Parts: sequence; C-alpha cells; structure tokens
Amino acid sequence: MANLRDVAKVAGVSLASAARVLSEDPTFKVAPQTKENIYNAAKELNYIYKKKTSKKNPQWKVGFILALTSEKYSDPFFTSILSSAEEAAENLGIKPVIARNYNEIRNQDMLNELLELNLDGLILMEKLPEDIFNKLKENIPNIIGIDPFLPGINSISFDAIEAAMLVMDYFFSTGCKKVAYIGGASQNEKFDTSLRMMAYRESLRRHDIEYKEEWVKDCNWDLELCGKYTEELLTSDNPPDAIFAGSDTLASVILGKIFALGLKCPEDISVIGFNNLPMSAHTIPPLTTVEVPTKQIGQLAIKRLHDILDGSDNQVMNISLPVKLVIRESTKEK
Repeated sequence: MANLRDVAKVAGVSLASAARVLSEDPTFKVAPQTKENIYNAAKELNYIYKKKTSKKNPQWKVGFILALTSEKYSDPFFTSILSSAEEAAENLGIKPVIARNYNEIRNQDMLNELLELNLDGLILMEKLPEDIFNKLKENIPNIIGIDPFLPGINSISFDAIEAAMLVMDYFFSTGCKKVAYIGGASQNEKFDTSLRMMAYRESLRRHDIEYKEEWVKDCNWDLELCGKYTEELLTSDNPPDAIFAGSDTLASVILGKIFALGLKCPEDISVIGFNNLPMSAHTIPPLTTVEVPTKQIGQLAIKRLHDILDGSDNQVMNISLPVKLVIRESTKEK
C-alpha cells in the first residue's frame, strides 16, 4: 500500500510539501503545476490522505529562499536541507508557509507577496543583491543564512575551503597531478573568486603544480554544458588525469562521458563529486565524493531560529559543520 513518502517521491517534492497540499493547507503557497503533480501522484498510487490532529499549534511563520540552480526546486542538495528543516519546524511550533528561489524573489510582485505574509523568520539559502536583502531585513525580524555568510545574521554552513582541499589533497595522494575542475558559482558570486576556486588554486600552489586555465570549466551547473566541457577536456592534446566535479549530479554526467569515449575510471581518469547523494553509491563506478551534512544544516537552522524567536538566545552565531570524504571506486587507491 502506498504511503505519503511514495506520493512525494513520484511527484518530485518533499514529504512536507506533499502533506500540506493534500491536506489543503490554505497558507501553503505552491506553483499550480507542482500541486497538480502531487494530486496526480496520489491518484496514480490510490493514496488517500488522512488529516492528523496537530498536538502543537504553530506559533511562528517562516519562509525559505532557495538557491537557484539548473534543477530549480529539485536540486537534491537544497531539497535535503529544506525537507529536514520542514520536519524540524513541525516539532518546534514553527510553520513553513512559503518557498521561493532567487529569480522569483527578484520579481517585485513575488517579493511583495512574501513580505505581505508578515513572516517571523526567513531561511536564506542564496546570497541576494544588497537592495533585496536590505528590504527583507527591514520587514522580517529574524533571518538565518544557510551557506552564504552575511554580516549581522546567524548562519549555518560548512567549510567550503576545507571540503575542496580534501578533494585536491586526496587526488595528489593517489598520484594524480593534472586535476581539472568543473562546477559553477552562486548567482551573486564570481566563479573565479568562489571559495572552491580559491581552494583549488591554493592546493595547486602547495603541491608546486602549475595552474592551467584550460583545466577549469565554469558550466554554471548546467548538465549539458558539463558534458560538453568533459568531452573537450578528455579529447584534448593534454587531458587531465582527474576531474573534481562541483556536485554529484555533474559527476554522474562526467562518468557517462568517460564511458562514452571508451575510457575507464579510475584507470584512465579519477573523478570526485560533491554532496554524497544517495545515487552516488550506485554509479558505475561508485563515486568518491564529499559528504555535506545537509540534514543537520536544515535542522540546526530551524533550531537556531526557534531559540531566537522564543528569546532563549539572541546571539549572532556563525556555525560551520564538518565535512568528510567518502572514498569509493572512482578514484585510484593510494
């Protein structure tokens, strides 16, 4: 028998989003197509939603601004943070009422819609233009940043420089010397000055390896462009012997191109991804990747917001969670 988690999976949404749509929550804002997808999934699976009586009446309303990527609302990294935050909110008297991404919030009508909700708090996953950020600060008393460090507000993140250095150091420890990078940057960040690029260059310097511009590709998180750049790198006169992918999704594209070109991973080229998505253990070969504690980030963001809202802790904190390298078969052994 199908359950709510099955419906959410078929519809491509979080568990909490599926529940709020099927319960006909009037305060939950969602795109018409997303709502239709959820209803269609429930009908297809013969699922009937039974409303539960909440033991806690939510005291505070919170909104989310997601980072904009090529996958929009389905980016696994941000949906993992969002779903864990929504689950944590349910137990702390916090009610998620709206989620928007970077492009939507730049639309004046959508920005006004968000401001008119009189939110008690906001979880911000993207660094915004200064004018929009200041407008949000003027109207929403409590903002928690996830990933972007912003002066004057609480933030929950991970050490992006440490994470990139882990990748580079591991490549070098296995004998790789020609490491390429394919990735992107956030909307208000320059690719060349992003934290990962800073760590990439610094790692090369520490190992006394020359930086080669042709081995660095900004695909802007676009999968087709990632595939194009991978093929260019692998068919060049001086191909790299390793590729650092900015996400596991990009890494899966890279692995596909390696296979299509008749090459072998890791014998001909090693690959390391980023995020440790569930599918990464099942790629061919299984992907070495950086594990980012997305669930803990989402939970801590809501917990931090709760502590501020109930007055128990008004300090401004910048919390950085540790990451770890998950070693699988897409890299050579030491």
